[in-house]
Order: sequence, then C-alpha cells, then structure tokens
Amino acid sequence: MSDENKKQEDHYICLGGCRGVSPKPGTCQAQTCASHNHALVKCSCTDGLHYDFKHA
Repeated sequence: MSDENKKQEDHYICLGGCRGVSPKPGTCQAQTCASHNHALVKCSCTDGLHYDFKHA
C-alpha cells in the first residue's frame, strides 16, 4: 500500500500533547502525556497533518 493511501485511511490521534498516531483505536500510551490512558480520537485527514491536532 502506498503512503498516500495510508494517509487516507481512518486513524486515531492523541490530543493530549504527545501527538501520538495509531492505526487502530485505543488509549494514549505515552507515560508523560497529559492524556495518558485517555481514548484516542478518530481522524480521517488526507494530508497527514491531523487537522493540527485540534479536533473538537
């Protein structure tokens, strides 16, 4: 699969400061993140910029 196709698939991001990205849902695993153990947010951006991590 090309990088372009990967960017278009849904993925999950952390909004707590660590800016983590995961291909599947879950919780933030970064020990030092303000959102550690909080749910990741679904993102369907196509540019790989994740809407500058400013989801509502």
